[in-house]
Amino acid sequence: MCTAAPAPTAAPTATAAPVPPPTRRSQPPQRFVPVPDTPTPAPATATPVPEPTATPEPETATPEPNPAATLEPTPAATLTPTATPAPTPTPALAERDRAALTALYNATDGPNWSNNGQWLSDAPLSEWEGVTTDESGQVTYLTMPNNGLSGELPAELGDLTGLIELTLYGNQLTGELPAELGRLTNLTVLSLSDNQLTGELPAALGDLTGLLRLYIANNQLTGEIPAELGNLSNLTGLGINHNQLSGAIPVELGGLSSLQTLWLHNNRLTGEMPAELGNLSALVEMNLGDNQLTGTIPTALGNLSRLENLWFYSNQLTGEIPAELGNLSNLTGLGINDNQLTGEIPAELGNLTNLQGAWLGGSNALTGCIPSSIQEAIRDPGDLTGC
Repeated sequence: MCTAAPAPTAAPTATAAPVPPPTRRSQPPQRFVPVPDTPTPAPATATPVPEPTATPEPETATPEPNPAATLEPTPAATLTPTATPAPTPTPALAERDRAALTALYNATDGPNWSNNGQWLSDAPLSEWEGVTTDESGQVTYLTMPNNGLSGELPAELGDLTGLIELTLYGNQLTGELPAELGRLTNLTVLSLSDNQLTGELPAALGDLTGLLRLYIANNQLTGEIPAELGNLSNLTGLGINHNQLSGAIPVELGGLSSLQTLWLHNNRLTGEMPAELGNLSALVEMNLGDNQLTGTIPTALGNLSRLENLWFYSNQLTGEIPAELGNLSNLTGLGINDNQLTGEIPAELGNLTNLQGAWLGGSNALTGCIPSSIQEAIRDPGDLTGC
């Protein structure tokens, strides 16, 4: 049974040293972080996976002041303000939300959930397992990770228009994501990783302009990444890795100026990396590894001054390593192994003095020497020698 204020989602923990994920020959490191909305790293692949940050506490709803409070004179000529009325529940919204939750229960085998306390009872919705409501009785948080939900998400979830967080990772949900989720315009967290969802990402998710974190990793999603996700200007975390997404990376993602983590790895993405990704000035980690990307590494990525981890391993990238990557002074992990890169290692990479692990080899055909300042960080030098 949930209290009126939900417990925050567990914050991720970072490992002290990078651990390489296996690729075809050599691999970049990965940070194993328990991920509520992303897949926990699979031991078989141990590939880096996204992890959401701590879920924010809901803001306490405060009744709005009554600007029209009248002042009536008392016999003693003193002024006494009238009391502001207490907020009252909105039966229509509460009943609509009850119907939506009932539809979820019936569609996802509610009787066999791990925890289904008070569901379908006459108790207030705030007493139903995993449900939090505001003062009006409207559902604001629905958090049931690893709870044994199976079956398809019903379209009625789109009726929970007061929802701030929807967290259902680690269940056995199947079928397509309902486009009606695009009606949840108050949503800040959508966490559906580690399920068995299929079909395409609905373009309607681009209507969730208040969204901070979107995690739908470790599913079986297909189709292209909707360009409409570029409308999510407040997004700080995007994790849709470990699916079967195809097509090019939309250039519109380069407009996500608040984005800190971008995980698109382990899909079937093709085409060139958009130079617009160099506009993601808040980005801390980018993982595009294990796709089918072609073309060269954009020099604009050298603008990402906050970047700490950069992974392009196991693609089909060609050309030389841009000298501009030497501008990434905060970089601790670099994985560009198992591509078709050629040319000499730029001397500018010697400026990466914070580098802890770098994977450059595999199927690449790099020449020249490794700058002495980063020699200890190189995990697969191959035929390369120190300068």
